[in-house]
Amino acid sequence: MGGWFNIDSKFYRFCSYVGDFIILMVLWAIFSLPVITIGASTTAAYYVATRQLSSREGYIWKDFLKSFKSNFIQSTLSTIIFALIGAVIYINIEFLEKSSIFFPVQFILLYELTITVIYTFPLLSRFNFKFFKLLKTAFLMANKHLLTTISCLVLLGAGFTLITRSLGVLSISYTFPIFFVVLFCMGLYIFVSSLMFMKLFRKYVPDMDKDPEEIF
Repeated sequence: MGGWFNIDSKFYRFCSYVGDFIILMVLWAIFSLPVITIGASTTAAYYVATRQLSSREGYIWKDFLKSFKSNFIQSTLSTIIFALIGAVIYINIEFLEKSSIFFPVQFILLYELTITVIYTFPLLSRFNFKFFKLLKTAFLMANKHLLTTISCLVLLGAGFTLITRSLGVLSISYTFPIFFVVLFCMGLYIFVSSLMFMKLFRKYVPDMDKDPEEIF
């Protein structure tokens, strides 16, 4: 039994990862409560996740706050722009005639918006880009690396399905269990997608595991 709880054992490291990600997801949830800060919170979550998966030293809450503060303006501006574009697309889908040639175009735009969002915050968590270069890079990479993009879409779709089904099964009085379902889905997505993005980003920047200020 002692071997299991040895700090060098795989079991101990696994439990440590699980504990760290629980703390990370609680921080993500708390800092996402104002809604408009969800981009900054997600960026910080990716920053901490990639550091943890790279076995780098640090304190979760300190690293989270560091990234949250340093990337707040860009990530919040991105969130606002994405929300506005998403709102326009939603309105168009609701009110455009189904026979209009512009109706199917909205779904193409929705797809492009979604995959650009998927890449924006992981990129921002690791690299120092100016705002428009960030969005351009996210858009181009999302369309170039389709395997990673589709994998992330499948993960998000599975998480969304699990959350919506939980809402269908549990009434509003079960808010606390639903909260845990959301945390579980987001935590799993951040963990798995971080592994994929780390592998992808290393193709462009071999020393990606260093902090942005150490790279540029």
